[in-house]
Amino acid sequence: MLPDLSGYFLILERIFAIIGTGLYLIFAIVIVKQVSMMSKNVYDKFNGVVIVVSYIHLALAVFLMLMSIIWP
Repeated sequence: MLPDLSGYFLILERIFAIIGTGLYLIFAIVIVKQVSMMSKNVYDKFNGVVIVVSYIHLALAVFLMLMSIIWP
């Protein structure tokens, strides 16, 4: 009879989810940094919109990271 491995697979899945969302959070931070550097060098009427969208993206990435840690 095989042992029940579902608990181990659940833990492994959570670890991969936390690592993946951590990498995505780093990606979102890099995007915010690049957008802020771009807006200093390139002047356009849509710079404010792009900055706001990048910060919304960062906030959603932080929310996703929290959900991957907290969600049972």
